[in-house]
This record gives sequence, C-alpha cells and structure tokens, in this order.
Amino acid sequence: MNETFLNLPPGTLVVAIGPGGSGKSSFADAGMFDVVLCLDTLRGEIGGKPGDQSVTPAAVARQDALLEQYLRAGTTVFVDSTNVEAHVRAGLVERARRYGRPLAALRFLPDLATCQARNDRRTPDRRVPDDTLRWQYDQAQASTTDVLHAEGFNWVYEMNPLPEIRFAVITDPDRRHAFFVATTTEDFDRLVGAYASERDLTVKPFEFTDPDVVYETQRWVSGTRRETGGRSPMVMVGSVENGQWVNWNLEAVPPAPSY
Repeated sequence: MNETFLNLPPGTLVVAIGPGGSGKSSFADAGMFDVVLCLDTLRGEIGGKPGDQSVTPAAVARQDALLEQYLRAGTTVFVDSTNVEAHVRAGLVERARRYGRPLAALRFLPDLATCQARNDRRTPDRRVPDDTLRWQYDQAQASTTDVLHAEGFNWVYEMNPLPEIRFAVITDPDRRHAFFVATTTEDFDRLVGAYASERDLTVKPFEFTDPDVVYETQRWVSGTRRETGGRSPMVMVGSVENGQWVNWNLEAVPPAPSY
C-alpha cells in the first residue's frame, strides 16, 4: 500500500464514512491499501447479491472476524462501508485500540445530487432506496471532523469528490490522426470552442465507456487541477494513427476506438 498518499503508518485501520454513491468504493479500487473489507462484497459472497440486506448481519460478522485477523497481523485495512452511525464506528475504534492500531477516518461527502445520480446508475441489486440514501447523507454530514476526533480517530481526511469530466476527439482533415483529450465538464465548451476555430482540425465530444479509463482520467484531472492552483486542465489521454494507439497515458488500455 502507498501509505504516504495519506501520510499513514503501516497497520492503520482506515474507515470510510459516506453515503451510497459518494465514491468510497472507487477510491478503494485504486489499490492503495493492503486489504479492503467491503460490506457489499461480503453480502454478495454470502447471499449472492451485494444489496441483499437480509444477510447484512452475517456479512458484518464476517467483516468483524476478518478485521480481527488483519488487526492482529498489523495489516493496513480499509473498511469500505457507509459507517455513518456512531455505534458502528465505536465498534471499529474499540477493535483498533485493542490491538494498538492507529485510526484514520476518510469522509466522502459530495453533494447529495451527485450521490443520487450515481445511485441511479447502479444495478437494481446494489441501488440504495432514496429515503435511505438521504438518511445516510444526513448522518454523514453530522459526522464532522470534531465528532470523529472525539470518537477516537487519530486523523480525519476530507476526501474531495472527483470532478465530472468529458472527453473530446480532435482529428486532422484526412482523419488518419486522432487525439483524445479530457477536461472538467464546466470547461468542456471552452475546450471545444478553442479547437473549433482551427481550420485544419475537427473537434467533437467523445465517450469512453470503460469505467477504469474514466476514473483514472478523473484522478489525473483532479491532481493536475490541484497542482495548477485550481485551474481546470486539459489532459491528453491518447492518440490514434491509422486505427492504432500510438500514444496512451493511462494504465487501463481500451481497444482503439472508432471516431
């Protein structure tokens, strides 16, 4: 795990806090932690469906047993579930203290509309009921930095949501070369307008459907925006020549697209 990303020592128990659709699992998928304990995954293993709430008690029991094992071994663990209730977090704090492990809380709290939109795109077996999602959101908001420190967390991090992005493809007149770029949604029209003024270039929106490509690009845009003091960047995702990638700047490599 890359503990230096959050300046965490090895053996830290890292607890996600946020409603459904707030980006917890996407963050967990980045591969920065030794072990990820995901309640949805455990529910799926036990009951066959990640959203099967009837097996939640069994999934929680399985999570707790695994957590004991990893804490005993000094493994850095990321607990990927909502954890919006104080009594749930109290159980995690107690276990970490029993084994002398430090504790970090990561607050995931984009706006409610973002959570709702992401939740709506989920498959039915993973979708959270609207009233439950609103309750989770309210509980997460109430779990402030001061509250979490008082509960016993050594560190509390505010995890800024990744920006919404859009892609464009820029082609030369004979369409042998294509350049795939991305920027934030709010700056997309400006990007298209800048290239549209070029006589020898054609620019139009493009959509990558591979979620890994989208997520990596979101992280890239977000990091570049921080480095440039808040300016929204354009990033060059890759370029195609004669139907083949000749340049690709992400780890997830999709087939060369039609354009």
